[in-house]
Amino acid sequence: MSPRAKAGEPLLIARQGSLEAGGRVVDSATNDGGDAGSTRWPAGHVAVDHVHASYQYPVDQRYPYPILFNPGGGHTARFYDTTPDGREGWLTTFLREGFATYGVDRVNTGRAGADVSSINAVRLGRGTPADLPAINRYPFESAWTTFRWGPRFGEAWPDTQFPVEAAEAYYRQLVPTYRDPGETPKSVAAFAALIDEIGTPVVLQTWSSSGLLGYLTAIERPDQVKGILAVETSVSAFADIPQDKLPILARIPILIVIGDRADDRVEASRAFQARLGAMGGDVSVDALPEAGIRGNGHTLGLEKNNREIMFRMIAWLEAHVFDAR
Repeated sequence: MSPRAKAGEPLLIARQGSLEAGGRVVDSATNDGGDAGSTRWPAGHVAVDHVHASYQYPVDQRYPYPILFNPGGGHTARFYDTTPDGREGWLTTFLREGFATYGVDRVNTGRAGADVSSINAVRLGRGTPADLPAINRYPFESAWTTFRWGPRFGEAWPDTQFPVEAAEAYYRQLVPTYRDPGETPKSVAAFAALIDEIGTPVVLQTWSSSGLLGYLTAIERPDQVKGILAVETSVSAFADIPQDKLPILARIPILIVIGDRADDRVEASRAFQARLGAMGGDVSVDALPEAGIRGNGHTLGLEKNNREIMFRMIAWLEAHVFDAR
């Protein structure tokens, strides 16, 4: 049985809803999947390459910029909703602190839907296997070790902050992710369109592989992105940012938060901090073990001290983003 969310004080919501942004419309000749006589799902026009976002604005909105929460690969915004052991996730806890929050499903993921045209084309003999998108999904075994809950599957670090007793509930959140390089510009374009649709400046919160997407989106909308909360940014992301665009990114305050047992991430983040600092940038690296906070893995938003980490991010925002308005 899935754990129920633990109730807190009543939430007072001024408005809530959802929207899609960006993308394009294609005429899919293979939308029928081979049933040429179908009247239910015939070939025709479909929308693809957009993002989906759900949002909530509190009655007592104490901060002017909403936070856009972007999940990493293999996840949707469900990651930020309710933790596997039933506690409130960041979409709600930040809301309680006076932030408007948006949970974003990126292109070809979750509620944003998926482009199935090339998959059906191969099924119908109109394409080759090379035309299929690269898709994967985290297996249980990989999630356990890649996300640093323990040294091997089923064995947790003694100080792990991940609620391993609820791992089975977590595994059901994992979703397929399209992994071809072409997905990056699609997602960046759709994220930028979402910012345009919201119509106010925002703070971007990214996690894992969405770190690169956040940096690239900020480069596209530097006047609208007022800060970036980059949680556990993938090491490869820093090399994938166009070097000639770094001066644009240096205009935006950035906080990089890193858990335990991640020396490679700390090293790469410090190098990035130095690079942007030399350009006048404001980049902070919060390596949690250096503050005496031990046992966090890759999945900080779900872990037992996710509220403690949230308050650290809010304190940084107050010092580097809102205090500087």
